Amino acid sequence: MAYIECPLAMIPHVKQVLANEYDLPNYRKVDPIILDIGANVGAFAIWALMKWPKATVYCYEPNPDNFAYLEKNLKNIHPDKTYHLFNKAVGDPYKTKLYLGKHNCGECSLYDVGEQQESYIDIITLHPSELPVANVLKMDTEGSELDILTRLDVNAYDAITLEFHSESDRRQIDKLLDKFTAIHGFVRTSGRGVLSYIDNGLL
Repeated sequence: MAYIECPLAMIPHVKQVLANEYDLPNYRKVDPIILDIGANVGAFAIWALMKWPKATVYCYEPNPDNFAYLEKNLKNIHPDKTYHLFNKAVGDPYKTKLYLGKHNCGECSLYDVGEQQESYIDIITLHPSELPVANVLKMDTEGSELDILTRLDVNAYDAITLEFHSESDRRQIDKLLDKFTAIHGFVRTSGRGVLSYIDNGLL
């Protein structure tokens, strides 16, 4: 297992990602372009570059402290791989306050989903239309997932893997991704979990 530097409170979450939390079974493209929105300290990008060594990964992480870990971890673990790092959020460009997490640095969010402090930092938020063309979309944005999906052409992707933060969001995401099949996932707690989808045409 790759060694990833991160705050102690993030270690269990990093281990979950490296243990295939966002797996996309049966996705066979060998050189996908991957968007990692909510890249945090780099665990998903590192996992993805191990799974698809020829991939190109675009990472978006607005928290400057997390971004510093992201840069260091990718440089140390995958110095010869193709990746691009952006210290920015993705979502509603009018939302420029990133609320800090109560329990760990992975809970930073543009929204209050019950795990955020009142403290915030000012950030830059990109409209999803500014994202590059890609095959795989991964999102862990603590409540912005549905907002981002509604601003994208979701059918432009081969596969989408994401966290959901309420049962209402999960149901709306399912409806929005009606041309996809859910192929992997789990419920972490009530209304919270991870789901991975693949375009029906690739199954």
